Amino acid sequence: MDTKQLIDQLVIEGAQKPLPGPMRQTLVWLAGTSLYVTTLTAYNGVRSDIADKLGNPRFALELVLLFAIASSAALAAFCLSRPDAHQKPWLRFVPLGFLVLWAMTAFSGAPELTAADILQSLTAGQFDCPWNILMLSVPPGVVMFLIIRRGATIRCCWAGGMATLGATSLGYLWMRMIEQNDNLAHLIVWHAVPILLMCVVGMMAGHMALRWR
Repeated sequence: MDTKQLIDQLVIEGAQKPLPGPMRQTLVWLAGTSLYVTTLTAYNGVRSDIADKLGNPRFALELVLLFAIASSAALAAFCLSRPDAHQKPWLRFVPLGFLVLWAMTAFSGAPELTAADILQSLTAGQFDCPWNILMLSVPPGVVMFLIIRRGATIRCCWAGGMATLGATSLGYLWMRMIEQNDNLAHLIVWHAVPILLMCVVGMMAGHMALRWR
């Protein structure tokens, strides 16, 4: 679309109501998604050792960092839906910083893993874990995509990736609250790697669905 076509389209469409600010969008999305996750957690029940696990500083920090990833990724995605003053290109790297801190916390024992541990986890075929994370992440992820589409993002892949990371991080947090399995090989193979793949798919979906038309 050239400049003249864009101007003609804007004239036809008329004045549009401004979008809420990215921070407000993030808070509303987090509130709705938190209610959704809390309801599902209450329905499914939490892991039987949750009291002991929350008393473990490393586990508690892991949950806090997961929420920080989700929050910062959502804010980055909503900022990326705007090509104006809200555009802060550096903001998309903040969730990645939290992601590194989370990985260092959650997988601090990973160097002790052997190829046999990974192979054993792979052959266990526990596909229900990534499936559950995906199913929980789809509704909040779709809502975020729809909100982003109302803007005019010029960094579609990044916006799609950030939206997916925000939704799947909360899905992972939910799984850690209900699944009584702390095996590192399992968490890496059936939780972390699938989420990374989902984020790649989210980036491709962003490229196709979030382009400013």
